[in-house]
Amino acid sequence: MDWLLSTGKATPRRAFRETSSFAGRPLVLGRDREREDVVRLLLNPLHAHDSGDGGGSAKRRKSRDGVAVLAILGMGGVGKTTLAQVVYNDQRVQDHFDLRMWVCLPESPDVTLVTKAIIESATNGAVAQTGLGNLDSLQVVLRDLVRSNRFLLVLDNAWCEDSVEFQTLIAPLKFGHPGSAILVTGRSCKVADAAGAAELLCLNGLPEEAYWELFKQYAFGDEDPADHPELVAIGKKIAHRLKGSPLAAKTVGGALSSDMSTKHWSIVMASGLWELDQGAGGILPALRLSYQYLPAYLKQCFAFCAIFPKGYIFGKETLIDMWIAEGFISPQGDFGNKCLKELLNKSFFQQHIFSDSCFVMHDLMSDLAQSLSIDECFCLTDERCLLKIPSTVRHLSVCTKHLELGKFLELGRYPKLRSLLILGMSGQDLSCSLDILFDKLSNIRVLVLRECAIKELPRNIGNLKLLRYIDISYTKIQWLPDSICQLSNLQILNVLNVPLKNHPNGLTRLVNLRKCYMNEPITSVMSNISALTSLENSLVFEIPKGQGHRIAELKDMTQLTETLHVTNLENVVKDDALKAKMNTKAHIQRLILEWSSSEAGNAEFSNAKYSQESIIVESFEPHPNLESLKLKHYSGIQTPSWLQAGNLCCLCELSLSNCHFLTEITSLPSSLRRLHIIRCRNLRSLDECLQAQSLQGIAEITVMNCSKLALLPVERFRGFASLRVLEIQNCPELPPTRKLTLPPSMEELLMRSCGHVDASLPSCLHNLSSLVTLVIYNCPNLLSLPAEIVSQLRSLRGMYVDNCSSLQSLGGLHHLSSLINLHIVNCPRLTDLDPSMFLDVGEGRGMQKLECLTISSTSLLSLMMRSTLPALKIVVLYQSTDSAVVHGPRNKKLCWCFPSVQELLFQDCGNLVALPEELCTLSTLQFLRIFNCPKIQSLPHTGLPVSLRTLSFEKCHPLLEEQLKRLKFSYNTA
Repeated sequence: MDWLLSTGKATPRRAFRETSSFAGRPLVLGRDREREDVVRLLLNPLHAHDSGDGGGSAKRRKSRDGVAVLAILGMGGVGKTTLAQVVYNDQRVQDHFDLRMWVCLPESPDVTLVTKAIIESATNGAVAQTGLGNLDSLQVVLRDLVRSNRFLLVLDNAWCEDSVEFQTLIAPLKFGHPGSAILVTGRSCKVADAAGAAELLCLNGLPEEAYWELFKQYAFGDEDPADHPELVAIGKKIAHRLKGSPLAAKTVGGALSSDMSTKHWSIVMASGLWELDQGAGGILPALRLSYQYLPAYLKQCFAFCAIFPKGYIFGKETLIDMWIAEGFISPQGDFGNKCLKELLNKSFFQQHIFSDSCFVMHDLMSDLAQSLSIDECFCLTDERCLLKIPSTVRHLSVCTKHLELGKFLELGRYPKLRSLLILGMSGQDLSCSLDILFDKLSNIRVLVLRECAIKELPRNIGNLKLLRYIDISYTKIQWLPDSICQLSNLQILNVLNVPLKNHPNGLTRLVNLRKCYMNEPITSVMSNISALTSLENSLVFEIPKGQGHRIAELKDMTQLTETLHVTNLENVVKDDALKAKMNTKAHIQRLILEWSSSEAGNAEFSNAKYSQESIIVESFEPHPNLESLKLKHYSGIQTPSWLQAGNLCCLCELSLSNCHFLTEITSLPSSLRRLHIIRCRNLRSLDECLQAQSLQGIAEITVMNCSKLALLPVERFRGFASLRVLEIQNCPELPPTRKLTLPPSMEELLMRSCGHVDASLPSCLHNLSSLVTLVIYNCPNLLSLPAEIVSQLRSLRGMYVDNCSSLQSLGGLHHLSSLINLHIVNCPRLTDLDPSMFLDVGEGRGMQKLECLTISSTSLLSLMMRSTLPALKIVVLYQSTDSAVVHGPRNKKLCWCFPSVQELLFQDCGNLVALPEELCTLSTLQFLRIFNCPKIQSLPHTGLPVSLRTLSFEKCHPLLEEQLKRLKFSYNTA
């Protein structure tokens, strides 16, 4: 199931199929034995070859330097990446390795770039901020990263058969702790030989029974196969022909599921495409068959993608806009999204794991697209392939950094070109060459010059009358020629990250412009945008006091999408406001109406001004499709009538911020899911609008900095059955008479300086088994968090208790088996915890997942050190008033209590006089920081851990700083 998509940097120049360690929710059937084999080999790599051949693994050679190299081999689409993902995320593997890294290799790997990618995976992208680009310096960083860790590195989709290059890549990895492992996936045994693999697992197609179960999932979907006995019989014959390929199961199954008729399935089974050879390129006949059953418009859209190099990561909007510019699909409505989604569902595309808006094609799908459009599409990745460009080519991409100008000009021999994509040709200035090319390529509709070394856009670009799409982003162009305003068919203009010093005055003549991407707001470079009636951009529309844009310009701009943000509304008069016709803009999802903050905060606001702002906002009644509304610095005394009347049936989010004269909100749309009320200083009541029967779907409520709010119906909140997030902050006037009750759906609760509502703690926490985050800050009425309540919070991952001056007892922490972050600070009366709650921790129960502990009481810290916290990585002692870190009776050593700690921080501990003598025993400690602890005069006489990489002291005793200067160590002092 190699179709699962990828992580990593989505740069167009990195031409490979990006994958990811995240397996999502794949259908993994029939791979249990292989999974166990790989896990076994990884957990005991130095001895695994003694245990027999183990289900497909074969003895190759002994591991060297304590780091084993394992390989999963198999044909494309057989599921190598998915198996690696499942193994990588196996809990046993996660527990065994200190550091896990995942990198997808390009077809022609650059050792420097791959080394950088490995470091980025290990550090969550931190190396990207360092500017390191030299291989030697990168290898030093990588060596230091693995030196104190037992690591697992997955090198996915390997093609390199050069052993010297592979060994150069993995050289710094040999410094990893014994038991470290490298897992390589690829198609060829030569790849395994180059990597020096000690063990091989050759992955074949799925067994017939497991494959049928997988095939059924895709072919029948939600249908019950038992209701379609004829289709089951046909489906089994088709599945048999797919030779166990998971990718084929998904694509062919998708083609079948679109028509659950016996006739359709019989036609697929009888197709002559089954008789085609797979061929050297590895294109499965099943993939050709899946393409055959696409609608004609989707065939055209997919075949066009042959223009992209293998592994190219393309954006959703970019691809759809190109399809529209080429005339493949209509720009109306959401048709482009539907087309892309259909190709995604049928596995012609794969979705990026971290972005809903980025996609890539599997290698085999890329091969299929190229074979289907061999006469019309060509991707030039090497100048030696120039002669292979067919004379009939219509869509051409150049994906090489360097191409001689003379050879570049040869592209003018193809006058039928409709698409020309020059992707990152940064070696030399192409300005003059483009001048010549434009005279010859008059049929161009799509022109992409992204990241090219271009300083000037030729004036004759105005002769490309058919041009609909131009992307010159990330170039060095400083001036746009006036002739660009002659491109009356232009739909897309992308000048993002271009250092433009001017914008032509006639841009508003581009009447067909749908999208304009630039660094500045479009309204800052165009004096009047009313003619751009096709514009679909999100728009920030600022209304100046004097001359400039008028709100009436928005009148006919009915195609605006996503967000419309109108600022300085105090400069709008009633007649102009009506002319904007907000209720005709059906595609806007988010509307932000903002007044000047200085006007809204003026205490001398007149009644006439209140009235005027109310009239203006009444004129801005939006279309019923609106999903999100934000009012900022609105000075009316009540919300707009159209908000109260229930006209906005799709409104999911409402935010009111800095509406200082608002005193009450009487009603809200029943469709509301998220309500945010922030800094409304005169707001007194939310009693009438927060009714459970009228807000049945409300999921988030935030009330912050409303200093006069006295009526908040917290006793009704249990009736909000969908409520997940509640945040009440800095509302000091809330009375004790109303007790907070909460529904079991709650996931996040934040209470900070919330008047007397904190008296509802801890009773309001009863039965919140889904609660993930609990923040209690500055709640003086909280006396205790007893074990019988805390023990119910079994989903809790983060618990933050800060500045609760009356809190005296806290119990049940050992029941919080999901807890990752624990923060207990500035609770002076909380001096003891029930000792029994920690006794079971070392026996596999308790806070086994706790990774970060922040605490101010050393007595509580000492108590916690009666047990082992195996996952703890970060310990912070913050604002402690104690003189010693550890005190009182203790049977366990520091290294036993904190076996995995990597970062230790002491901050603002004014009385602390010494660091623990056992500090040197923390063999995993990498980072030690002491900030504003002026009484510490020296390091422990026993020394520091050899694993320590960074030692940082600030605002410390002069004697300590002098001692540090004599140390030959990497540290920072201030």
